Amino acid sequence: DARIKLSIGTKQPGHADGQLCNIMSLAFDPHRGLLLVADSENNRVQVFSCDDGSFVSKFGQYGDQPGQFNYPWDLAIDHDHDRILITDFDNNRVQSWSLSEQSFLSCVGKDGSGDLELNNPQGIAIDKHHRRIIVADAGNHRLVFLSSIDLSLLFNTGKHGSQPGELNRPSGVAVDDDRHRIIVSDSGNHRVQVLSSIDGSFLFEFG
Repeated sequence: DARIKLSIGTKQPGHADGQLCNIMSLAFDPHRGLLLVADSENNRVQVFSCDDGSFVSKFGQYGDQPGQFNYPWDLAIDHDHDRILITDFDNNRVQSWSLSEQSFLSCVGKDGSGDLELNNPQGIAIDKHHRRIIVADAGNHRLVFLSSIDLSLLFNTGKHGSQPGELNRPSGVAVDDDRHRIIVSDSGNHRVQVLSSIDGSFLFEFG
């Protein structure tokens, strides 16, 4: 197909550099012309050139210690703080890595349903206007709002259910900066909800 400019990875899953196994998400770094891929089953993030799809680098390995992953799910690039934020699905936490050095910085969260506890976090997004990190805390059926300054907890919103503003395993989240809105893929309810990015209140839904 002449429309395909380049291809990354192989037809079969693999574990060597440049090979991928169960990709859950990716993010583009326009400043460096790089594509970061959550190579989830290989428990790492791989970095590729957007010019020709060639392998550049990788970071992370399997485990539950700082800087190790157990199924990295989603990632977001925070250029303002020179870092990559990654939801570490089966370790129930969010990790922060240096964007320029690709080195581990910090992590937040542990298994549970209380404050600063997570249950299989999936989507993650950055709300630049309000200096927040928003995490789709899928197993707890809520969104978790963290400070982009120090990753401290600001507030949670949502609970398990199917009514407006309620969630059933939210899997993805995006921020509409121009309209001050959060868009959430409410997977278990087979719909998309749109919330206020100011306080997380329900605005409307579709699907």
